[in-house]
Amino acid sequence: MKIYKKVIACILTLMMFFAQMPANVFAANQKNNIPLDIVLVLDVSGSMEDPITSTDTTKRIKILKDSINQFIEEFAKNNSKQSDEKYQSRISIIKFAGDKSDKVGNDTYTENRYRYNYTQIMNDFFTATNDNKAKLEDVVNSISPAGATRSDFAMELALKQINQSKNDESRKDAKRIVFFVTDGQPTTLNNFDDDVANKAITASEEIKKDAEVYTFGMFSLTDPSITGHVGSGSWSDAEKFNAYMHGVSSNYSDAQSYKNLGTRAENSAYYMGAKSSKEATAIFDSVIAKLLSMTYAGADYTDVDAAIKRANSLNKDNYKDFSKVEDAINAVNRDKDITEQEVVNGYAKAINEAIDQLEYKAADYTEVDKAIEKANKLNKDNYEDFSKVEDAIKTVVRSKNITEQDEVDAMAKAINDAIDALVFQLKIKYNSNGGTGTMTNPAIELDKEFTFPKCEYVAPNGKHFKGWQVDSTIYKVGDPRVFTKDDQNKEIKAVWEEHTFDQKLKEVNGVSTLKDKATCTTNAIYYKSCTCGQVSTTETFEDKDTKLGHEYTKQIKDEKYLKSQGSNCQEHDAYWYVCSRCDASAKDDENAQDKYYESAEVGNHVYDQEVESSEYLATPATCMTPARYYKSCICGAKGTEAFAATGTHLGHAYIEVKNPQFLREKATNCKEHDTYWYVCSRCGKTSKTINKYYEDKDSKGEHISSDWIIDQQPTVAKEGSKHKECTVCKEVLETEKIAKLENVKTETKKEETASKKETKVESKKAVTTEDNTNSIVPMALLGISLLGIYIIVMKKYVR
Repeated sequence: MKIYKKVIACILTLMMFFAQMPANVFAANQKNNIPLDIVLVLDVSGSMEDPITSTDTTKRIKILKDSINQFIEEFAKNNSKQSDEKYQSRISIIKFAGDKSDKVGNDTYTENRYRYNYTQIMNDFFTATNDNKAKLEDVVNSISPAGATRSDFAMELALKQINQSKNDESRKDAKRIVFFVTDGQPTTLNNFDDDVANKAITASEEIKKDAEVYTFGMFSLTDPSITGHVGSGSWSDAEKFNAYMHGVSSNYSDAQSYKNLGTRAENSAYYMGAKSSKEATAIFDSVIAKLLSMTYAGADYTDVDAAIKRANSLNKDNYKDFSKVEDAINAVNRDKDITEQEVVNGYAKAINEAIDQLEYKAADYTEVDKAIEKANKLNKDNYEDFSKVEDAIKTVVRSKNITEQDEVDAMAKAINDAIDALVFQLKIKYNSNGGTGTMTNPAIELDKEFTFPKCEYVAPNGKHFKGWQVDSTIYKVGDPRVFTKDDQNKEIKAVWEEHTFDQKLKEVNGVSTLKDKATCTTNAIYYKSCTCGQVSTTETFEDKDTKLGHEYTKQIKDEKYLKSQGSNCQEHDAYWYVCSRCDASAKDDENAQDKYYESAEVGNHVYDQEVESSEYLATPATCMTPARYYKSCICGAKGTEAFAATGTHLGHAYIEVKNPQFLREKATNCKEHDTYWYVCSRCGKTSKTINKYYEDKDSKGEHISSDWIIDQQPTVAKEGSKHKECTVCKEVLETEKIAKLENVKTETKKEETASKKETKVESKKAVTTEDNTNSIVPMALLGISLLGIYIIVMKKYVR
């Protein structure tokens, strides 16, 4: 008996423990579940009223509605477990049958007295939960089959929804899914339509860039093992249908048509088919399970690994402080998923930045300093070429670190090698002694005969070269002399004597003395020369009667020679003739014979005509701006300047678009409707600037509840009643009975008892919440515990 008591006590203790825990403790950890944006593309053609096959009489529309409602049910459960919206999934529903409508809803149209379904979006993306799933289920249950099978229109609308999801920043981490369900051939009327099929595949090709596309066939011809035509002859209906379903699905991401599917994705199974209600249920269950089990892939650590590999390749002993690199590596967390890729990228960046900021220890420059000190003790003027020593010193870079010690040692060696290669050279300089120009100093060998060269200096004004002077001796060009070490740094000085320029010669030593040639209006000018053959650079003489006179034969079409310009595009320009030698104009020369000529060119176009014609259209009119046309010449030529055609702007074409981005104001209570701004169908501008909007009659705000209102006070013989109502529209929202009063001796006790009873009832209700999930686990545990007690007690009595 004691053992039973202990068991019962343990069970009761566990019941109390679990009963106090929140229900979501037992829910799956949803952090890594991928939120999905799902587009359900549903066939609502007339054939959906038919049985799925001849052996299974269940109507296709019933299978579709049951399956989709199960789909909604499971995602509502999953979303209700997850409080964070970014991890919840959304569902959009598209129906397809006949013509396409851009409105959102469940609309039909009449053609030849028959009513057909539009192909249209029935609802935008919607987050279904346990509380609101009925709204989405009502959309599904409202479907009534009628019409053709325009799958091309359906996939175009699906592409629109996928693009909307892709461009929604709040859904950047969501995975996009399109689930396409059909019961037969793509048609505009009855038979398989190649154009409809291939346009659906083309639209799906764009979708597959951002989403996975599943296709599901409920049709007697459904057979996913068929991917195309086999053998010769025409394609069978089964081959067409199944190849088309493969082409729409993600089995073939680059399919161009049902006859050109391209390469199949490896291990792909995106096309499924069912020929019975049982198969359809099983397939939908497996798809739901697969979608709900999708989790984020792990983050990409490639850059992190590369950064760590880079760090590991370094010798940390070469650096002043390697600790920051080690700290950055130790901070890496390997548990991140793809939604946290930025954090992972931050690890790689931190490691690389720590590496980039590393400082090497400095290299040892002792031998370099010794070599430089040795070079500085030398007199560089005593050597043939000291530049290599200086160059070697200049190449020393003082910023080298310990890893570059070999380079520093090479710097010291280069300086020492340059010093060892020095050759002593006697330095003798030329002195121009007032002359101009330059002469390279002679390379004179010690104790060897040197021959004095020709003077290359330009003599001072009025002088010519006489000879070279060393010490007090003057040497002529070609004279020899031997230089010794005692002559180091002596000068070879040029000696000059005065010129007398009195010779009027047009040529000296075969060279012309011409300074300026004769022109049309001036005589030729020549330099005078000295008897020594030196030609003056300043003194000149004039060769009379050598001027040439003008020759007006050149035609130059330049504005400075323009005599007159054609006033319009029918007249020719006239120009003055130009001298063929000096470009002088004949305009003011009285002796000129033919003074001007007419050119072949006519005058310029004058663009002053404003003609509003399509051939002159520059920019078409927009909502707010008028059309602009180019001005034209009277001859019809088009200019580049444009003018605005007054009154041709189009104005805004406002339409109703129920989209959250155009919401003006949400309804605040049950008597109000949401209001939206109109949107221009041409330019997308809203009517906000003109304060013009419309009410969405399909929307309505929430009721605003009152506190409890007593309708009937309780008595000893009769229960009382109370209710809550909307403070706006007075609709009764909730009713409840009040327990009878206890029959006690005094009226005071009745009132106290009734008051306590009502307080007790209210207290019990206060702990009740609308979240039924909070009570499921405790109740289940209570049931398990009671069953355990019952088994223990029964075992006792049996014994």
